[in-house]
Amino acid sequence: MNWVTRVWRSSRLFGDDKSSEPLAYRVWKRALQSVSSGRLDADLFDRIEATDWDLLVILDACRFDSLSRIVDNAVVERARSPASATPEFLQRANSCGVFDGATYVSANPQSAVHELESVEHVEVFDTDWDDTLSTVPMEEVLSAATERVRGGKRTVAHTLQPHYPHVCRVGDLVVPVPGGFHPLEEPELEGVTQPQLFLTSTGYPLTRFKRSYEVCLKYAWAETKQVVDELVADGYTVAVTADHGELFGEYGLVEHPSEVRVPPLVDVPWVVFNPLEKRAGDGAREVKDQLRALGYAD
Repeated sequence: MNWVTRVWRSSRLFGDDKSSEPLAYRVWKRALQSVSSGRLDADLFDRIEATDWDLLVILDACRFDSLSRIVDNAVVERARSPASATPEFLQRANSCGVFDGATYVSANPQSAVHELESVEHVEVFDTDWDDTLSTVPMEEVLSAATERVRGGKRTVAHTLQPHYPHVCRVGDLVVPVPGGFHPLEEPELEGVTQPQLFLTSTGYPLTRFKRSYEVCLKYAWAETKQVVDELVADGYTVAVTADHGELFGEYGLVEHPSEVRVPPLVDVPWVVFNPLEKRAGDGAREVKDQLRALGYAD
């Protein structure tokens, strides 16, 4: 825990008031928003526009470093998002039209508040919301997106995981992460609408918050990987990224406050899975060509 986090978690500025952020935290957040507001060296939208994807999966609040550690079938690149929160991401996407003409399958209700223009909206948060889990499971949004892709539509799948509330798969069921950051596992979260406020105004362990997030991310990636494998095998190109990252106390902040462009929030994953083109060969290859393909010098 860095010194800034220790300050706003100290008894003098921490207190028992759960209705507002600690003063030290609020002042520090405003300062970071001010100094980072001009940092717009983002390349994510450029990558999205330059790639001929059939399905683009946006994992909500997915950190680049966190996903890099668990992906075992690709090298995940680091991209720079223009936003540190979903509303900001959608607003900037709308301004530049990066998703124009696509079908936008979204599990995040922010898509209704900050509605993209010139896209076909599929609001799975409206049709497939799970009242018990307080979220939309991965398979619902991915299933809806896959159906559109196979129907010939260029499709974006904006998932909710690994965003709060954290869920995972146990056997055949999707459940709150056992012992994790979810109202059914942490009674004090019941009725909480601002997790950032909860984390800054209570003594909830940030290490536990991080572990819960990582469990949820593993679930999100496992479901995504299954869809990637199926679509790529059938000749489709799938790209995976995020709208923004997440904070676990780094830079003295938690979760994903808007307009704070620090690396853990704006460094997002970027990986593209392309189908392997099957070319008919005559079977005749010279040894020198084979050695060159393996990286041996002539």
